[in-house]
Amino acid sequence: MADAPGRRQRFWLTAGEIVGVLALVIAGLNYWEGRQQHAEANRQAESSARAEAAFVAVGAADREGRSIVISPLKAAQAIQTQRYLFPKDLSASPHEINAARPEIDVGWIAEGLRAALGAAHAKGAGEGVIPVAVETTYVEEGDERTDLSLYRVGYSWKPRLFGGEQIRLRGLALVRRGLTGDAQKLVDARWEAERPKPPA
Repeated sequence: MADAPGRRQRFWLTAGEIVGVLALVIAGLNYWEGRQQHAEANRQAESSARAEAAFVAVGAADREGRSIVISPLKAAQAIQTQRYLFPKDLSASPHEINAARPEIDVGWIAEGLRAALGAAHAKGAGEGVIPVAVETTYVEEGDERTDLSLYRVGYSWKPRLFGGEQIRLRGLALVRRGLTGDAQKLVDARWEAERPKPPA
C-alpha cells in the first residue's frame, strides 16, 4: 500500500503531460488554420487582381458580315497589335494587325471554309463556329502587356446564285484565357471537333 501515493502521483503527472500535449496540438491546429485562412485570402486577392487586369476582346460583325471589329472589353486598355491563329486548313499563316481598330476579315478564311463545307457536303444554309487563338499586345496604365486567349468566331453560310457559299461572320466569343503550349495545335485540334461533318 506504500506505493499507492507514488502511483497516484505518476498518474497525475501523466495526465498533466497529456493536457500539455493536447494544448500544443490545439495551438498548432489554430496556427495552421490561421495560416490557411491567410493563404486563402492572399489567393483570392491575387485572383481578383488578375481578373481586374485581364484582357478580354469583344467583337461585333458589320452589317454585311465581312469583318468583325475587335475592341477591348475594358476602356482603359488600348490594343497595340493582334495576331490571329486560325486552323491551318482555313488559313495557312497567322494574320497580324497593327492598327488602332483591329478586325478579322472574312477573306482570310472564306476559301478554306468553302472547301471544308464542300468536303462535308453541306447543303442549304447553316451556322458554325471556328476556333481562333488571339495574341494581343495592349497598353494599360502605361504598361505594355500581352495576352494569349482562345476565342470562337461565329459564321453562317448560304448558297450563292452562281454556285458556292456566301460566308458571313457573326461575332466573337471568349472560350479560354491564358493559353500555354502550342496554340496552333490547340486550335487545329478544336477545329477537328467543330468543323462541318458529312451527314451520317
